[in-house]
Amino acid sequence: MRELERKILLQLVRNSEQPVREIAEKVGASRQTVAKKIEQLKATGAITSFTARLNSEKFGLPTKAYIFLRENPRGELRKKNETVIKQFHQVTEFYRLFGRYSAVLEVLVKGSRELTKLVKRIHGLKGVRETETFIVHSAVKNVPEAPFIQVLSSREKS
Repeated sequence: MRELERKILLQLVRNSEQPVREIAEKVGASRQTVAKKIEQLKATGAITSFTARLNSEKFGLPTKAYIFLRENPRGELRKKNETVIKQFHQVTEFYRLFGRYSAVLEVLVKGSRELTKLVKRIHGLKGVRETETFIVHSAVKNVPEAPFIQVLSSREKS
């Protein structure tokens, strides 16, 4: 990745709402060059989206939880479960794991009643052997862009 691309990405990670003109001024390039680079970064998959980060509590979803799953190791059962679980609107993230558990889900729900119903639905899936649920009581840090800022900043200095 070239230095100009890193500088543009760093600006976008810090504030994706800033106008292309403003980014161009900060990185020392023309507006057209920056706009073209952003399009190229999107085309290559380096930039996957520009999205708003919403406050879940403001939308009636105050409860965040992590549900860890132990499943039958048979691949076809897991694939079926993946298809079903991906359709649950409460599931915001779904990762496969190595170790004691085979997957972890991050979910946002209205409260304990909805969480209980969701866990029961998951338990009802063929091949799900066990779940363990952890309810988040407070967020200490929620900065998903932090590693990218570090990587892009450290490359900028070298």
